[in-house]
Amino acid sequence: MSTTLALDLDGTLLSCEPRHCALMRAVCVGDGMPASSWPRFWAAKREGANNVAALRQLGHPQPEPRAAAWAREIEHWPWLGFDRLLPGVAEALASTQHRIVVLTARRERFFLQQQLDRLGLTRRIHDLIVVPPTEAAARKAEALRRLQPQAFIGDTESDAEAADAAGQRFLALACGMRSPAFWARHGRPSFNDLPAALAAL
Repeated sequence: MSTTLALDLDGTLLSCEPRHCALMRAVCVGDGMPASSWPRFWAAKREGANNVAALRQLGHPQPEPRAAAWAREIEHWPWLGFDRLLPGVAEALASTQHRIVVLTARRERFFLQQQLDRLGLTRRIHDLIVVPPTEAAARKAEALRRLQPQAFIGDTESDAEAADAAGQRFLALACGMRSPAFWARHGRPSFNDLPAALAAL
């Protein structure tokens, strides 16, 4: 059996909510959105909405330009500084005997590497594969075919699609971009965090 384990990054190893919500609040300053909007924004995303759909659910009058402004900044500092390791991740990576490959969709590899260094992840992983967000599922599937890991652990439907396309085992996490209810609607069991998923291997 392969000793390689492929892991998504955002929502799998790193928190997403603080960065996503802080940036959208900043982008929407002056738009009259109440503070109560942002938990609802994140909840909508956890149920599968993209930024435009989530803003529409909040009644925002200009969701498309705000979502576009958000997308231009989401992989830059200072917003990357909002990310933290999810609970249990550091301990899980330190104790596992697997060869860890992080397989993530990002545009800005240089800033990503800075972020991994700052969070202490660089020394915990054996390889980093970065694919374009616009082709995330297809390019992750290509990487998974090459890697032939024991499993791919991720937190979105594009991660699941990539694993399915590559014929690889997928373990869904419900601590990131998608909720337990989302995964249940899609007929997939989910795990609350990375340690729980590793225990199921």
